[in-house]
Amino acid sequence: MKILALQGSPRPKKYTQMVLEKFLEGAVSKGAELEIIHLANKRIYPCIGCYTCWYKTPGVCIHKDDMPELLEKLKSCDVEVYATPLYTYGMTSFMKLFLERRLPLIQPYLIESDGVTTHPSRYPGKRADKMVLISVCGFPEVGHFNALVENFRLLARAGRRKLAGVLLRPGAESMLFIEKLGKKGEEVLQGFYRAGQEIVEKGEISKEVEEIVSQEWTKNRRGFQEQANLFWKIRMEHEERTSRNEENRPFEEAILEDIRILLGGMAVSLRGEAAGDIRATIQFDVTGRQAGQWYFEIADGYCAFREGKLDHPTLTIHTPSEVWVAISKGEMDGAQAFMEKKYTAEGDFGLLLRLKSLFGNNR
Repeated sequence: MKILALQGSPRPKKYTQMVLEKFLEGAVSKGAELEIIHLANKRIYPCIGCYTCWYKTPGVCIHKDDMPELLEKLKSCDVEVYATPLYTYGMTSFMKLFLERRLPLIQPYLIESDGVTTHPSRYPGKRADKMVLISVCGFPEVGHFNALVENFRLLARAGRRKLAGVLLRPGAESMLFIEKLGKKGEEVLQGFYRAGQEIVEKGEISKEVEEIVSQEWTKNRRGFQEQANLFWKIRMEHEERTSRNEENRPFEEAILEDIRILLGGMAVSLRGEAAGDIRATIQFDVTGRQAGQWYFEIADGYCAFREGKLDHPTLTIHTPSEVWVAISKGEMDGAQAFMEKKYTAEGDFGLLLRLKSLFGNNR
């Protein structure tokens, strides 16, 4: 099986590429041949609707760019994989340009198939009969992809081909912290890998695998939203510090050391079933490189993360930011660090002992 992956992201090393690579790894493990085309690196002019490729020079566009080479690749693969981040509920402009410029592959005549009027292929038998859609977005709900998915369903129907898989990953920015997502993070990446295997072995991707890759990271959608807002606040602050030459680390490195994003992620990871009817507050009195005061409010199976100081918290944790960052990243054992007095606590020690079970990452 020959797979042609059309990568439509303007940032080819980000989340679209991450999940696409997992999918392709799975396909290769079952013997597939593959090629990735990064459309942002190709010179593709927009279709101007002149129809020259239909009546004057059949099958040949007026534009002299990279598209003729890509059309030849489309005629020699078995599966077309379209990978794009979600932009304004649709595909990127790079992907849209590419799809519009496929016009030379069809003829102008109108035919009817299964009650739908379409155009016939100019090269019958030389096009892939299967398509796969892969997309990521920042929103937590999978419903944001509806318009994009419908677009590709119509494209597949018009070409009398099979949309053999739809792999959607909401909450994509969270994948920057994939190791902190624990079991769900592993499941999602393994799901993309399994999808690659299935397209080779079965010719289509199962609904089970599609559901695995699109599952929400957390049932705590409100907490996810707050964490996303914090992410962007930190990113803007990082840009300001960089512009003043106060920061020389890449954002992706700096955010992994930011106590706020780690505490916020901890709050989102609260296990509602483990929390039960707990109502408690946890104050973090942080010193060191990133000093400050933040707190958790736990109630109704939800943990809010706030900046500030409470008058009478249930539990107070005094810690250098470097210590809590190391604990959060798994570089230091929390219980051992407490025994060694690398951080201290006061208040409800029973709650302190339950932190791992309440906020564990499900590993």
